[in-house]
This record gives sequence, C-alpha cells and structure tokens, in this order.
Amino acid sequence: MILKLSKYPFLKLNLNDTRFKTYTSYHFLKSYNNLPFDNYIPEKTRQRRYSNYTIQNINNTINIIHNNKNTFEQNNTIRKFEIIENPYDPFILEFIKLNTQILHNTTNFTKLNIDVHQVRQIAYPKLNSHNSPEGIHQDDSDYIVSALVLKRFNIKGGNSIIYDKNKNKIYENKLNKYEYILQDDKDLYHYVSPVEYFDSDGFEGYGHRDILGLDINIIK
Repeated sequence: MILKLSKYPFLKLNLNDTRFKTYTSYHFLKSYNNLPFDNYIPEKTRQRRYSNYTIQNINNTINIIHNNKNTFEQNNTIRKFEIIENPYDPFILEFIKLNTQILHNTTNFTKLNIDVHQVRQIAYPKLNSHNSPEGIHQDDSDYIVSALVLKRFNIKGGNSIIYDKNKNKIYENKLNKYEYILQDDKDLYHYVSPVEYFDSDGFEGYGHRDILGLDINIIK
C-alpha cells in the first residue's frame, strides 16, 4: 500500500487499514500504567514520557536511532521529561516506520528528527483533561501526528480538529482506537477538544485516553 499526503496536506488513518502489526501494541500499552505525571500541568490530568529519534533513509532503507535526550524544545520553550521506558519498543519503531514511509512518498527526505510523546490524559467527574491548553496552534514542526489513540476508557470528547492557514476549521473527528491524523504543521493548525469523564459502566473515579504523538522535522 502506497500512502502519501494529499494536496490538502493531512491524512486520517486507521492502523487496521494498513499492514501494521497492531498486536505489537499490547505490551506497549502496559507501560502507560507506569507513566509519571506531567509536571508542566498544574492539575494531575496528564501523564507523560518522551523520546527523540534520528531517522535516516539510506537506499530506501529506514534506519531509526534513539537519541539519549530528555529535553523537548517547542516554540522557544524547553521542557524536560522522563524517557520512554523502552525506546526501541517494536510498536514505536513500526509506527515511526509507517509514517516515515508515507512522508518519503511525499517529500523524498534522507534524514528526519522525530520527537515521540507518550501521553495519558486523565479526566475526573469535575475536572477535564486538556491536551491543547494553548488553544488552536502549530507545534513548530514540519509534520505532526497530534494523537494516535490507543485506548479510550470512561471518557467522551477529545475531538481532533484541523484548521487551514487562516484558522478556518476544515475537519473534525473523534479518533478511536488505532486511528490518527498525519498533517502538515507549516500550513495547517490543530486543536484537540478536552477529554471529559463519562460514567458509562457504573465506574466511579476517572477516565483516561492513551495516545502517542509525533513531531517530525526534515533535516535534509
């Protein structure tokens, strides 16, 4: 399957519709239970780990190198996070490969830098979880995956919204398991609506959404 970004530069995908080995997510999902709280969020509504990678395309072979880096820079702000427990987890590597192959079909890159964000959003009965507290924005990257959804539990909301360069809404979707959007971050803006607690099965306490995000920059 050859996938590439369309003229309107975003692509909504479901891993089940590709050749992706989704069974590799089972072990990775367990690591969400060990995520530390995000110290940059005052309320305990987000847990997070981070890793950074260099991707090289050599003779159409994708090589992925994890960089031992725990600082993330975005829009002239530097934040520090704990590194993902297993940076070479097969699920992470396969997800990076899938998206780099799509971008290679579009941009013919030879080298990328990718930030990977492992996030759990936690919502409580009277406290929502915001993954876009800054509102409609760009991530200061070339391309992004704002959220690959791996699990939704006792929540509602969390809609992914895309805007054009004039901040006019052009697309909205509630992403379910294994769904995500790859988009151009130079021409488009994005926003994710808050995740809200939703008591669907008599469970009292909290709900959560487990996601994986990518910030992708072309080096050459």
